Amino acid sequence: MNFYNKKYINGIILAAAVALVASGCKKILSPDIKGQIALEQLVQTEAGMITVTNSMYSPLISLYNGPMQRLSDLASDDGWTWRNELEPDLFIVTPSFLHSNTIWTNLYKGLSSVNIVLARTDAVPDFSSEAVKNAIKGQAYFMRAFYYFNLVRLFGGVPLITTEVQSREDAELPRASISDIYTKIKSDLDSAVLLLPANYTGGSGMEQGRPTSYAAHALKSIVCLELNEWDASVQATSGVIGHGGLLDQYADNFNGKAENGKGSLFEVQYAGSNPATSGTISNFYAPTSYRGSALLLPTDDDLNGGGGGPSSGNSFVQALEAGDLRKDAILATYGLANFIDATKPAGSLYYVNKFYNAAEPVGRSSWNFPLIRYAEVLLVRAEALNEKQFVADGEAFDLLNEIRTKAGLNALNSTDLPDQSTFRSAIMQERRIELSFECKRFFDLNRWGLLQTNIQPQLDYLGLNFPSARAISHPVTGKPYFLYPIPGTEFINNAKLGEQNPGYD
Repeated sequence: MNFYNKKYINGIILAAAVALVASGCKKILSPDIKGQIALEQLVQTEAGMITVTNSMYSPLISLYNGPMQRLSDLASDDGWTWRNELEPDLFIVTPSFLHSNTIWTNLYKGLSSVNIVLARTDAVPDFSSEAVKNAIKGQAYFMRAFYYFNLVRLFGGVPLITTEVQSREDAELPRASISDIYTKIKSDLDSAVLLLPANYTGGSGMEQGRPTSYAAHALKSIVCLELNEWDASVQATSGVIGHGGLLDQYADNFNGKAENGKGSLFEVQYAGSNPATSGTISNFYAPTSYRGSALLLPTDDDLNGGGGGPSSGNSFVQALEAGDLRKDAILATYGLANFIDATKPAGSLYYVNKFYNAAEPVGRSSWNFPLIRYAEVLLVRAEALNEKQFVADGEAFDLLNEIRTKAGLNALNSTDLPDQSTFRSAIMQERRIELSFECKRFFDLNRWGLLQTNIQPQLDYLGLNFPSARAISHPVTGKPYFLYPIPGTEFINNAKLGEQNPGYD
């Protein structure tokens, strides 16, 4: 089998060449070019444009090897840390925080490649087919939407760079409004839907693992849900429903057995044991006695606030229903001693088991990380339908129950959930379990305006208060919305950036 090459545009602001790291290919292939090639030479051919297109994905490799987990799952009520890396856990991230700077840098690195692709593709004279050309452009529109969706949810208004950066001035832009960024995201996804194929048939530039038109519909449904645009969200899911399915075994979504299959719409394409292309999330969650870092543990009320971090309150372990078949895939104790509370027996401390890979070298995993799964689309549609209008035992119930019964849980009806509010709570619960530790929970709590409500009980154990001064009133939904600080170095790099987010003076 071939494996995925890590490629990246060399330089974040002044992208002048493409650096290629040799490592073999997985699902997304590229010409076997090594060293550095002048950008002007590279973008003259189809093969060169495929190489630049592939570079759009390389930031995902590092983003989901820990930084995104820290700013999302660690900052939610699902995860906590006993280590000294407490900034997101305690909501004390500063403008100099390493991992938020890493996220910002990698997102804009990806956008640099995206904008080169969109600026240069139409000028290439030798495309083998219109389908390849359209797929390249469609991927670029999709990835620009994906990267800006993460930027706007984490940092609020950011510079909206949509053209190729050829000089420093091209990148020195003021922060665009949140509303304007979302307008561009939705427009890009509309373009992606029209240009992307429903599936990839193989060959250079058309390998499985690239986003499809179904992935673009799915991402738009998630974006519209974020904005409380219920009709638009339902409409977008209509382009996906029936073009995927739930896997029989929940664990197969994460253990490499069903990558890019019916249960998934978009994944980080990890490969092999090469540090440039492999995942490290197995090590991130694995116990220290298994040579992992156990950096993030699931919150557990049985810990009674012990461990030095916000380990208890609205806890994940207690949120699981009895008989849920997903539990063993999500959590495991490995029968180990409880190093948080030595008075408790072995096998009483839970770890996140979802991504644990014992079959490959310690600290490395070739298993893909899911970014958009079919199960999420079902839950998106159910949530949007309910917000439009509660219908007793209607389609939203069918969608919710499709997830629940696959997990071995009883189906719910209007006797169990008699109104919109109780159904909304059921959706919140199902998203929490089904999508656990996939960098979703923090964003969900934030868009629901419930982040402070759910986090404060955990901070109470430590005598701390949620930093409400760091939340804004979302300009689209009107709900309280927490923002991370813009990295401090960006105000040095860009004099036009404007003001820092509130609460970070």
